Amino acid sequence: MRRKSLRAIGALTVAFTVTGLMTAVPAYAATGPNIKVTAKAQEGRWLPGDAIPIEVTVANIGDTTANQVKGYGDRESGAYFAIEEASWGDLRSTDGATYAPGESRTYTLKGSVYTLTEGNPVLVIDVSGPGEADYSDNRSRTTVGLLSPDTTDRVAGVLYGDRNEDGKLSPGEGLAGAEARLIGPGMSEYLVAVTDAEGRFAFDAVPVGPNISWHFEKLPDGWVTGYPPSLRVDGSGQNTALEGRAIRPLTDALSAKITLDKTSYAVGETATATVTLTNAGTREVSGLYAGCDPGGFERGLEVPAAQWGAFSYVNKAGKVAPGQSVVLKVTGTVPAKAGAYGQTGLDCWFDNDNSLSSGPYAYENAKVPGKRADSRGRIWTDKNGNGQWDSGEQVPNVTVTLTTDGGKLVSLARTGADGWVTFPNVAVGVYQLRAIAPWRAGGDTDVYVIAPPYGFGDWHQQVVRR
Repeated sequence: MRRKSLRAIGALTVAFTVTGLMTAVPAYAATGPNIKVTAKAQEGRWLPGDAIPIEVTVANIGDTTANQVKGYGDRESGAYFAIEEASWGDLRSTDGATYAPGESRTYTLKGSVYTLTEGNPVLVIDVSGPGEADYSDNRSRTTVGLLSPDTTDRVAGVLYGDRNEDGKLSPGEGLAGAEARLIGPGMSEYLVAVTDAEGRFAFDAVPVGPNISWHFEKLPDGWVTGYPPSLRVDGSGQNTALEGRAIRPLTDALSAKITLDKTSYAVGETATATVTLTNAGTREVSGLYAGCDPGGFERGLEVPAAQWGAFSYVNKAGKVAPGQSVVLKVTGTVPAKAGAYGQTGLDCWFDNDNSLSSGPYAYENAKVPGKRADSRGRIWTDKNGNGQWDSGEQVPNVTVTLTTDGGKLVSLARTGADGWVTFPNVAVGVYQLRAIAPWRAGGDTDVYVIAPPYGFGDWHQQVVRR
């Protein structure tokens, strides 16, 4: 047998020893669950109220299952950012989320800001569970890029009168001279632009905002239009081809008339009303319904909805052919409140859902006599021209009267030193106030005499020198 030298044996022994150590003792690595999180806010033209997405990726890079993993968000700086609780999913459930080793999931958090003036929110997203092997990668910082509050945009379009009723702009349909009006959060007053000869309007440097309202006023020749949906103005120039559609009012073709079978009723009595709708146009008017007692203060006739048939608000199926008159007869009970006002009646709008509330209005009143009440008010003159009563503007020692519509004297009284006057024990109803020279009543001279407990309280009447 060949013998090895001691030096060779020693070298071989060292080699085996080092190799054994390398195999038996691996390099250092933390063991256990190890959640790593990355977060990134999606880019966009973000405005207050927008649901801004934050993409959050959560991975367990450890060698053990991670349990009870939960997520939290914190604002480090900038505008307050409210994250929708539901968008956290199982990261905010009672037991938290569970991740197997190597498992990764992506969540889309949704949040919003209330203002653009406080700067871009800097968010810290923290996701972790108990027993983390390494907490250094459990937090991720991201910045939400909002629009600058100084950003402006152009808003422009055209207003047209849909003469051929095809629902779209046709040559020659532009409406000139109307006021386009626009307003949004942070604006102290309306921006106004007048439509040109082709119906076009434009607003430059409109402040950005998520809900910018716009509409039209002072339309020519009786055209009517509704309130279009609000605009999102975000500096992208997406609102430069707006179209405002106007239609002819329903009253161009449709008229309404109401008559009652009596001129006077008692509380609890049944009254019969005859309603006549006439279509003087060349097209059928359909989808009609009656909306009654819009301003009757519950003193109008109580007509059951079923009596209106196809013209009821529920059915909205009334029709009037060209040149036709449709006659409806309805009955209603005179309510108790009518006795306190001294009158009852029927007042109705007739519209369809496409008429933009431009249908005809008709009413007919009747007396409900019996009750009486005092009527008290102050007579004043606007010395400083501010449109309201101020101390020292009362008019003393002036004779004033209450008269009927026909000019019949009902009551006469004289103001005291403080300008107050009382007409005692007057039959309930509506009267006109008159002042004796050198004064005359100005503005609305109606005085409502209403029995308790429904009275409006004391009234104030301005007078001016003749």
